[in-house]
Amino acid sequence: MQSNLPRTRLLALVAAGFSLLHVAECASAAIVHRVVNLPIPYNQYGLWLNVESGATTTTFNGPAGWDFNIYTSGAYTSGPAAGGANIIFYTGSTNGAGFIRYPGTTSGTPPKLPAGTTVAGYGSFGAGTATFGAQEGAWKLNADNIVGFRFAGADNQVRYGWARIAVGATSTIRTLVDYAFESTPGVCVFTGATAGDPPSNCATPPAYDPCAPGTLVCVPGSNSMIFNTTTAPDRVIRSGSCGPNFTLYRANLYPFDVPTTGAYRISLCESSSDTRLAVFDGCGASANLLACNDNFCASAAAVDVTLAAGSRAWIAVGTASPTTAIWTFVPIAIDAPVDPCASATVIQTGSTVVNVNSAVPSLDMTGYCDPGSVHPATIFKANFARWTAPKTGYYQFGICPSALQVHVAVMTACGDASTVIDCSYDQCPATGGARVGFWADGGSSYILAFGAQEANVALPATLTVDVSPAEPPPDPCGADLLEAQMGLQSIRLEFEYPDLPLAGSPCTFAIGNQALRYPKYLRFVPPATGPYTMGNCSDTDPNFWGIYDLRIAVMTACGDASTIFACDDNGCHGDVPPWTSRIEGLELQAGVPVYIGLGGNGPAAPGPFAFEITFDGKASCPGDLDGSGTVDAADLSALLGAWGTPAGDANGDGTTDAADLSTLLGAWGPC
Repeated sequence: MQSNLPRTRLLALVAAGFSLLHVAECASAAIVHRVVNLPIPYNQYGLWLNVESGATTTTFNGPAGWDFNIYTSGAYTSGPAAGGANIIFYTGSTNGAGFIRYPGTTSGTPPKLPAGTTVAGYGSFGAGTATFGAQEGAWKLNADNIVGFRFAGADNQVRYGWARIAVGATSTIRTLVDYAFESTPGVCVFTGATAGDPPSNCATPPAYDPCAPGTLVCVPGSNSMIFNTTTAPDRVIRSGSCGPNFTLYRANLYPFDVPTTGAYRISLCESSSDTRLAVFDGCGASANLLACNDNFCASAAAVDVTLAAGSRAWIAVGTASPTTAIWTFVPIAIDAPVDPCASATVIQTGSTVVNVNSAVPSLDMTGYCDPGSVHPATIFKANFARWTAPKTGYYQFGICPSALQVHVAVMTACGDASTVIDCSYDQCPATGGARVGFWADGGSSYILAFGAQEANVALPATLTVDVSPAEPPPDPCGADLLEAQMGLQSIRLEFEYPDLPLAGSPCTFAIGNQALRYPKYLRFVPPATGPYTMGNCSDTDPNFWGIYDLRIAVMTACGDASTIFACDDNGCHGDVPPWTSRIEGLELQAGVPVYIGLGGNGPAAPGPFAFEITFDGKASCPGDLDGSGTVDAADLSALLGAWGTPAGDANGDGTTDAADLSTLLGAWGPC
């Protein structure tokens, strides 16, 4: 209780007369309810009130034993009430009066409370300026705004009550409509109650209910949400991308009704507190975890999560420890999905710094582009750029070098994985980054996709991408195709050659990856019909380096795994060093070319391989090189083509020379 004005804002204290208003008063049980309809002046004096006696003044000083003073000291500068007079709730410093803060909080100004809120001693009380806005607990124009309070009566005992203040179109129009209090000291009261029994429990606050109806729903954009620090329990996530036993201390849950399907970024980055964040598909303890994060932006958290239109997601916000300081209102920013194709940056040839949006969908290229077995065939958080080839040629697109785990692709239609030309999550000359090569037609436009290798990889706000002309890669089935000869030949692999995956072929290797690594291709035209043996069984590896670990595949079309009809891995000695390979008894038709793919089991097996082809059959007569039963022009052509090699050996001396030509001509005709 106090009887004179403790504020220095007045020039002098003057005695002010006051009158005890004649108000409509009623009492039911222990509640005293008064309907007063008192305008609240928007000046430095405002309205003074002694709650118990009902005495008021609007002049320099309050009535004897005054409890509250509602006045104005300036104008709101922002928000819905911008330009209108502010509404300040003042209680003095010694009378024990105060306005209850929002349930579960220990700081902040007097909020607008829902009807039925318990005003009790376990709450936190204070004073301050009413805040207008859209957030929970914010005051509203053209509405009744209920506050809860406590005060000390004439007997110096604390009592609890509430008051209703109507605000008009501007905050200068405000009226104390009515107020009520429990006449019994220490008994709590419901806001809005004018009669009836008090709340059943005035000693302890109700348990936090994350699923409570009427909870303010988050919307895309900026949200300012009440953070309960007193009754919200910790929430422990036992498993998930954030690791085992990831704990959100004092976890508050906020619903979000998803308006459109897409990737959303939910961020607490505007908070200066050390926060943690999770998103669930429900509010209960058994809800499924959709995303979680700690320390996305400094000590604050953010997540990127794909949500379906029409669903309700629950945003769980907690602190990093039980004692982490946090403001009464937590800022939750929800970035709505964007169309990454509509916002694709147009770039020129060369290097360009592009903006990166992490709140975008992934690009699943499964079945259209296989970058390898280490990471999924997916570009997570896929961003796009548009580029037009200045002239026809071979180009490379990528982000090189980079410490980021990035994934890139080139396609002809934005977001359409079926149009992907090629993709890669490596191929940069230095560690890190990704690059892909492709042929482009001059004047044609291409979509360059880039993003993360994995869903949990964070992308920066900008990246430097580059698309530039480059030397075309080797063409193992074109200009770089080798011609195989009968006998021994040395073959060394080149690491820039593309692997040949064996999916879709009848070939399966017992160990290791199912591919020929960096294969070279040999075109072989059998000089005779019959069985052949080919392999590198003569290679030895006394140091067990594995450099001769050859794999062989024979096919009818160069580089086409679907045409493979014979293959081998480790056929010389089994799965032991030197891991050499051999195909035996391979029936081939004279003059019908086949293609032999020679690849390593990995980068540690480049060769050079001592690859040998031998003919296991015998000619029906000397000079019948193709086994047709007749020595004719076909045999002569085969002999001349094999000159100096064992392939045209007609007399068994191991080489093809003039003696073999003489033998062949001497046997001309049917055998």
